Amino acid sequence: MHAAWRLIRGWLRPDHGQAAPLLAMTMTAFFGMGALTIDVGYIWHEHQNVQNAVDAGALAGAQALPDNAIEAESKALEFVLANAPDLTSADVHISFRCLVGDRNNDGVPDPADIPVACNPGGNAVWFVAGGLAVSNCIPSEGDKCNVLVVTAGMDVDFFMAPVMGILNGNTGNLNAAACRGLCGGSPNTPIDLVVVIDRTGSMSSTDITNARNATRALLQTYDPNLQWLALGFLGPSRTSGSTCGGANSPARGLAASAAQYATASWVPVAFTGIGAPNNEAYRNADGTVNNSSLIAKAVNCFDTSGTGTNLSTPVTAARNYLLANGRPGVRKGILLETDGSPNFGGAGSSSDYTCAAAASAAAAAKGDGIEIVTVGFGVTTSDTCPDSSGAYKNVSVVHLLADMATESTYDSCTDPENLDGDHFFCLPKSSQLNGIFQTAAVALGGSPRLITLPQ
Repeated sequence: MHAAWRLIRGWLRPDHGQAAPLLAMTMTAFFGMGALTIDVGYIWHEHQNVQNAVDAGALAGAQALPDNAIEAESKALEFVLANAPDLTSADVHISFRCLVGDRNNDGVPDPADIPVACNPGGNAVWFVAGGLAVSNCIPSEGDKCNVLVVTAGMDVDFFMAPVMGILNGNTGNLNAAACRGLCGGSPNTPIDLVVVIDRTGSMSSTDITNARNATRALLQTYDPNLQWLALGFLGPSRTSGSTCGGANSPARGLAASAAQYATASWVPVAFTGIGAPNNEAYRNADGTVNNSSLIAKAVNCFDTSGTGTNLSTPVTAARNYLLANGRPGVRKGILLETDGSPNFGGAGSSSDYTCAAAASAAAAAKGDGIEIVTVGFGVTTSDTCPDSSGAYKNVSVVHLLADMATESTYDSCTDPENLDGDHFFCLPKSSQLNGIFQTAAVALGGSPRLITLPQ
């Protein structure tokens, strides 16, 4: 260091003539380049901060999609600003997209995804590439959007580069897109799910048809490589004797009589999926239902039960089945569809046919980490619990079903109920059940994730 200083002093001696100005210019350039290097490093640091912030904002906002775009936008902005305090709201732009699949690569969006995954309305303009289709989506026009895009950038004041006349730089506009739900494909979260279908006497032949179609829609939504599905019914099925006949043989799912109730099975169709006990694909490669799978055969042939509406025992049976047969570390769920209140039909114990028993069974399953989705199929607030005492005396069964579902709130049985993002759904008896089952599949298997949009 001392040697270098002596050299510089030597260059500054008067007898070196023009050397001093030359050295001054050299040193200015040297320090300027050093300053620029430091500030370039600083702007790259800020660039990364902004990218992290938009990633966090997109993921946070997508949690509220596709149901609540206002909350999604608010959450996204909150998280962006929290993660990059130097940004202002004016630096952040938030927009929405609808992302669906083109899984058969025919160049058009897959109609099965709309409006289940999202719906950009009649003015959609689709860009299709790589098995995906994306369109702008405008929530204020009533569009249902499943992708949130966050864009942000800012000017960065330099510390040292101003000596060279460079006052600031810019991070550039940085983007992040997050999607919640199907996002152009099947849910990518492994799930072990028991679906419990109501087939009691209050379900008409049209209701049964709608329940069949909704379950088949669920089979089309999920991926047998990731999601294992088992099938239960309300009431239970025979464990011996008759099975489904004809093309649906040897599937089980025929209803047990009151005399068979004590030994009947509440989950007659074991897990179906690749590697499952029923090691077969319930969905074909082209997205259609594999009608040769045992679960599809059972869906096609189950019949009506006359043993009353017991909501507690099938939940307990599904819970026990999941704990005994589910894959370690895999998310577990129960989807329960019913069209009415508990109603003792003369089989089993009358204490099982109460709302309190159903709530207790659901609480036990949730305590084991099992997610529960409940679907009130034609249930109304006038359908009340039969409990003669306790918390559910004179309480609507709609309230019970909301309590049974995971982290759900009681919103009565109005249109907003199916748009609040929770695990309870309520709808009139109609073919809308298809979309609800698929939306339930999204709720269980479609956690928000960062994506790259086709372009």
